[in-house]
Amino acid sequence: MGRGRAGSRAGGPTRSPGAALAVIVALVCVVAGFVAGRPDAVALAAPFALLALAGRPALPAGEETPVGIAADRRADPRAEGQGSRLRLLLTTGPAGGTSDDLVATVLAAPGCPPDALVLGAGEECPLLVRAPYSGERDVLSYGAAGLTADVVRSSPFLARPPVRVSVLPPIGALLARPASRRLVGLAGTHASRRPGEGGELRSVAPLQAGDALRRIDWRATARRSTDQDRLMVRRSYADAEASIVLVVDQAHDLPASTADWFAAGPRRPGPGSLHVARGAAATVAASFLAGGDRVGLHDLSGTRRPLRSAGGARHLEQIRTRLAGMAVVPRKRRSRDPVPPPGTVVVVFSAFLDAEPARLLRLWHAQGHLVAAVDCVPPLRPGGTTTAQAEAVRLTLLRRRLLLEALQDDGIPVFVGTPADALPGPGPRGRDMPASSTAGTDLYATTGSDLASGLRLLARQAARRGGSRGGSRGGATPDSGTPVAPAGSGIP
Repeated sequence: MGRGRAGSRAGGPTRSPGAALAVIVALVCVVAGFVAGRPDAVALAAPFALLALAGRPALPAGEETPVGIAADRRADPRAEGQGSRLRLLLTTGPAGGTSDDLVATVLAAPGCPPDALVLGAGEECPLLVRAPYSGERDVLSYGAAGLTADVVRSSPFLARPPVRVSVLPPIGALLARPASRRLVGLAGTHASRRPGEGGELRSVAPLQAGDALRRIDWRATARRSTDQDRLMVRRSYADAEASIVLVVDQAHDLPASTADWFAAGPRRPGPGSLHVARGAAATVAASFLAGGDRVGLHDLSGTRRPLRSAGGARHLEQIRTRLAGMAVVPRKRRSRDPVPPPGTVVVVFSAFLDAEPARLLRLWHAQGHLVAAVDCVPPLRPGGTTTAQAEAVRLTLLRRRLLLEALQDDGIPVFVGTPADALPGPGPRGRDMPASSTAGTDLYATTGSDLASGLRLLARQAARRGGSRGGSRGGATPDSGTPVAPAGSGIP
């Protein structure tokens, strides 16, 4: 992020109220001296006249007030993805050629009252602003006006473009990599179902035309060919990479505090459902790309072209950059539903406030894709709402709960996008929390298992359904025991 600059000045030189007051006082002294016949009164107007004649703009016409904002990220390297404070540097230049000139700056940050600073020419002032947890956001708005030390000459106030920062979503610990049974890749770490070069044994059979000589198994030949007239070769399944499509729903960004759901002004800085979706999608993408798989990125709003499936570290940075640029955008009406490529794992990240993500999940599940839903609503903090607002929150959460439970009943696993260590443990209910536990359901509780456990169980299920050929090598799934899916995890 560079310095903020403004365009050309709209008007010409301006005089300050002090210069206008000097003119008025000089005229009053001159008129009073002539009327009263007092030469001393006329002489008293001379200093004010000289002050009025000297009143000129602090900056020449056509120049900008030399003030800018520069970001120094090295001061706080942990700002990325942590929602911490970002260090900025307010710089000023010589405002008129003299060292006596001053620059008055007005600063305003989201969620904070405006503040004003008066700096000398060439002076620097460090600033601390609250950085977003992830994504792009205006962190500071400011404007400046130049003036002299005697506050007589000044330049017009000019607003500068707001300081906008982009914070890439954080990447958590690598997760398991479930793969579809219909792999179509040509190389990778997963064993596909088609014959070819790979490490998974398919059969041991007599040598035929087209078999490579290096595939001859001499031990099997000595054991199975009694007359030594046949050569036995080992045939294997081809290795392939998995293909995964990440679908992010950016139609809603639900804050963690239910009181902010009804705020009319700018929302207070804090993690929302879109931040959880960015972090979970970046972690899943990094996990699959680290294993040599291919990852694509789509958004349900349909405002930008999908990011094609590819692999490599550079593609991961492209995914994180695209995720950071995602903001709340209403969905567009599509002429047809998106169709993932065959053999694709589809993971949808959404707050599930409406039925569109669930409808697409059912459609792709019916087409034979391996699908999963990630609930990206952060741990909610109830309170600070009226009775009507609390009832609206309860009905919204009830609709969400019924939607997610219906997905689980249809055999679609539902995971929680918030990390397991960030989820609240069992404890006393809030004072303003609706008494939904009387019906046997806590609407504020999470639905499904955490993302790490869910993907690990889903990978084991995919391996069991495909037999020994459906798994992956290279530590994609743990080898210690077979865990049992927890209740309500949505995994059949």
